[in-house]
Amino acid sequence: MSKVKITDIAERSGVSLTTVSRYFNHPELLSKETQDKIQSAIKELNYQQDNLARILVTGQSNLVGVIFPHLHLSFYTELLNQLILHSKENGYNLIVYTSDNSKEEELQLIQTLLSYRIKGLILLSHLLSSSDIETLPVPVISIERAGGNFKQINNDNFNGGKLAANLLIQNGCEVFIHINNDFRETWPSFKRILGFEYEVRDLCYERFIVKEFTDTYTPKALEHMKELIQNIMTKYAGKKIGIFCSNDNIANLVEHQCIKSGISIPDTIEIIGYDNSPVSDYAVYPITSIDQNISLMAQIAIQSLENYIPCESMVPATLIEKETTTSVKS
Repeated sequence: MSKVKITDIAERSGVSLTTVSRYFNHPELLSKETQDKIQSAIKELNYQQDNLARILVTGQSNLVGVIFPHLHLSFYTELLNQLILHSKENGYNLIVYTSDNSKEEELQLIQTLLSYRIKGLILLSHLLSSSDIETLPVPVISIERAGGNFKQINNDNFNGGKLAANLLIQNGCEVFIHINNDFRETWPSFKRILGFEYEVRDLCYERFIVKEFTDTYTPKALEHMKELIQNIMTKYAGKKIGIFCSNDNIANLVEHQCIKSGISIPDTIEIIGYDNSPVSDYAVYPITSIDQNISLMAQIAIQSLENYIPCESMVPATLIEKETTTSVKS
């Protein structure tokens, strides 16, 4: 059986070659009636588009590179799900890599992606400098990183931190704890710490940074959380404690340890996470969290590929109250 060509599609649908080409590259320029004619012809002829030929002709593909630092976080996995969903809706295919905190590996991965003539790059790691990114020959969309002349999509982290603190204050907490795995003052996520600390600045407050909480599904993470919760409960015995975590995975680990230790949630300890990712809903007690609106972040990222403007898009933070804070049960 001979290979179907676009000339066959044009003949079957009764349109010109230019119109068929426009259907594959800019379908929004065609009427719905013309699109339907061409789509019917494609189905009848069982046409399979040759992506390699498209790259050779246009110099571009419908491929989009995505680089995550890792996929331990529920935020990352849900963002990937949403990127896939919005990519399908807009005719893109994703090539996804993780850089595992190695700048050299990330640069190699980017070179591999560029060899595929990618439409653009969605970047979530903080390994490359702004100048490294600005020299790349494709549109770059970063998520949750600041600075640089490229597209940035960030959450309103400062307000998110404030929302968490204000709820814990409102609920009568006497001690305020922030638990994080890591931070840099240049990261947008650092602002959620600043927002939280601004609201509790005159109250009893401690910040704990534990690197082992980067992957909360390891024995070391469990061991460190057990020790941390024991220390907090000993130091602040008889006090109502409000814990704000940098992400939902850490919040889930806090909840897990509290349940194992027989600590009442939310009567003794209230817990707030960040991201409003699926792990916050599937916890034993669904976790109150600051919603980053992951779907909107993904939608903006994909839409930015077609209308690329180097600027920052700020996504609002919203408090979602669930069962780890008292106001839901009151």
